[in-house]
Amino acid sequence: MQISELLTPRDEVLEGRFQGVLQAHKVTGDDERLENDPNRLLTATYPSNALRNVFDRVADKLAGRDSQGGIMLTGPYGSGKSHGLLVLYHMFNHPTVAQSWADEWDIPIDLPTDSDAAIVSTSETDADLIWEPIYRSAGREDVLEEIDRYPTTDHVEKLAENGTYGVFFDEIEAWWESFSEEADRDLLERNRFFLQNLLEVANDPNENLFAFITLLDRSDRLKEILDRTNPHAEDLNATGDRERIIIHRLFEGTPDDIDESTVRSVVEQYVDSYEYPIEIDEPKRYENRMVETYPFHPELLDLLDSIYEAARERQNVRGVMNVLADTVRQVHDETDLVVTSDVNPRAFRGINRTLFDRFTSDKEELGETEHGVDLLQVILLYTLDDRSQMASTTQCLLGTFKPDETTVDRLHMTLEGLYGTAHYLDKQDGSYFITEDPKLTALITREQERILEENRDRAVEKLVDVVRDEVFDGSVYVYGYDDVPDESKQTFVVTLENISNGTLTSELSDFFEERRYQNTVQFITPKQSVLEDDDIVSKAARVFGAENLRGKVEDEQGELEPLIRDEYRQLRKELESRYGKWVKWSSTPDGDLRLRRITVDPDIEAVKERIGKDTTYVGEEIVARVKENEGGIRVGSLLNDFLQFRRLPVLLDEGVFYSAVSELQRKGDIVLEGNRANFYVGDLGQYPTEIEDEMTIRHPDNLPESVFREETDDDEDETGDDDSGGGITDWGGDDETDDKTEDDSNGDDETEPTETEHSTETVEVSLEGNSARVLKSTAESRINETTDTATHVRLSYDVGALSKSELIGFIEGLPNGEKIEAKVVIERDADE
Repeated sequence: MQISELLTPRDEVLEGRFQGVLQAHKVTGDDERLENDPNRLLTATYPSNALRNVFDRVADKLAGRDSQGGIMLTGPYGSGKSHGLLVLYHMFNHPTVAQSWADEWDIPIDLPTDSDAAIVSTSETDADLIWEPIYRSAGREDVLEEIDRYPTTDHVEKLAENGTYGVFFDEIEAWWESFSEEADRDLLERNRFFLQNLLEVANDPNENLFAFITLLDRSDRLKEILDRTNPHAEDLNATGDRERIIIHRLFEGTPDDIDESTVRSVVEQYVDSYEYPIEIDEPKRYENRMVETYPFHPELLDLLDSIYEAARERQNVRGVMNVLADTVRQVHDETDLVVTSDVNPRAFRGINRTLFDRFTSDKEELGETEHGVDLLQVILLYTLDDRSQMASTTQCLLGTFKPDETTVDRLHMTLEGLYGTAHYLDKQDGSYFITEDPKLTALITREQERILEENRDRAVEKLVDVVRDEVFDGSVYVYGYDDVPDESKQTFVVTLENISNGTLTSELSDFFEERRYQNTVQFITPKQSVLEDDDIVSKAARVFGAENLRGKVEDEQGELEPLIRDEYRQLRKELESRYGKWVKWSSTPDGDLRLRRITVDPDIEAVKERIGKDTTYVGEEIVARVKENEGGIRVGSLLNDFLQFRRLPVLLDEGVFYSAVSELQRKGDIVLEGNRANFYVGDLGQYPTEIEDEMTIRHPDNLPESVFREETDDDEDETGDDDSGGGITDWGGDDETDDKTEDDSNGDDETEPTETEHSTETVEVSLEGNSARVLKSTAESRINETTDTATHVRLSYDVGALSKSELIGFIEGLPNGEKIEAKVVIERDADE
């Protein structure tokens, strides 16, 4: 008897396309997916106790028995929140299909036929104002136009004015926590008022509005807002019927469709064979449990649940179902019951790669030992369970035994023979576990512990070396440990601490304060903790400890060097998995600097590739800056700005800048000015041979029309030849000629020259900017060398807050003049 004779796996399981992860934002997509197909989704949904509780709440609101329409679905990752949210969404969006499903499962609810819904998943939608995608989804752009700062309750009520309406939020906490309480205070306030108004309307007995929100309970700030109206909360992780959910999700039909008598006959063969040393309390009760969990052994379900519950990223039902779906696909037509040894251990290598590698090594040592690998797999899974960390003899045998393959006694003999054969298998008080420390590795462990206790800094130094030289191939500096040069070429710096954006901004402000080239230092931060993680520091100490043993221990078999390489490899892979995030700087509307982190691979070329995606903004920034400066900006000065100021796009090399200038000039977005007011106008086919740093970049809007006129033959005579391949427009030169005829210079000394009148006028020319360079550039363009003479210069500085000593230094740096007057505005402490 095989499982396939009693149960039919769903097609997606058999075809290897099982969707253990449901994504709420896919419900509105065009692809054929489980999320956006209400028939498929509902067919694969078991109405758990938790979901039935939610359905009861919805039914109470619809029937007028309760006013509360705000409902929160809580639980850890993988507990089924998104699945439940999608089921509820389809109840509102496809009420006819959902009503048929509810009737089939005897769910007492009458769904309105005029209902509609909008769903927002912040994993896809990164809206500053969360209500905007809701109203657009509802087709109520007219209401959006009425909204001022945030939707009032009147605006919210319009969502349900044509029938019952459901608003669904998935993963809203991550979106909420992405706002800064300081920088995004206004956005937080506006969104807060909307959420409060939404939940207030949902709690109104006269309004047919529902609000469903999935929560991990990780944001106290958001939870405080949501709790104001006391919405119903249902923990989907505490449903109590997890096994039925799993079985229904993987197999066709319902759990009640199975032939229980046949299942019991299969189970009895197992229970009747369980003999010493297997220890089971109340065999009949155990048999009933096995019937309930069929086709899975209850020990397997308990173990998987424990592993995923204790894992760093709890996945719970989702993680268990993914593993079981893969197992069912492989063995459904080969066995009558799925036990622990049927599970492929590769699914768990991410939990503890070291232990998995130890298991792999020992598996090769066992060779053809009958059921040896099966037993070792069971021991590995129990070792990975943080709660047990070892497998009892009973657990080893229950997880491997099958009546038609072996006997309990033979299996027990094999188990006992494993100890001493498997290099990394250890035993304590009759229980078995995979260890990282056999023989020579035990010495490494002791050296590791000594380093951590006596000289932890050496472990950190090793960590620094591996990050710099192994993970990033020696092409980076490590922040806090290496001296970072201040130079115009790009430099990459890796940090070891995973700290908040606010703390990082503060710390790097101190770093950049004394640096000239600030925009040539690119920081890469970890996406998971490194230096602050004792586990990773411990791994570095292990590498250092293993190296310390060279020449100090007998190693006739040459085991030490492979162990060192193995420890090095594991540390490097662990560190690679924790990087990285490229720190990108940008300017806020207030002119302040803010950072955001962009995910990149731990490879400098990959980082450069990601940075290179921003090069399109170089040209935009050039145009914007020269447009603000009427006199233009010198090429070299602007290039220097790009290398210095973090608010500007990053230049991977200076060629990117020169290429951008050349392209802009050719397209006519800018004009280049050479010596003696010679202009290169792209629209006129005038291109310089090369872009020189002394040239000035001018914006077309800041130049007179004469610059853009085609040259005449006379003009060409005046400007001379141009070897650049294009003409040059000469603007602002002397129109009068020095050529004279013979009659005008006949050498008659008796003729006295006629004295002409010379008149002047006073003109004020405004020069504005934030640096001497800008003022110089403006003066060069607005003041004529031959006709203008400056007689008076009035300077006015807004200098911020200067101390007395700083003011004195500022005054000492001013140029001399015939007369200098200065008025200084002082903010002086008033007497109390």
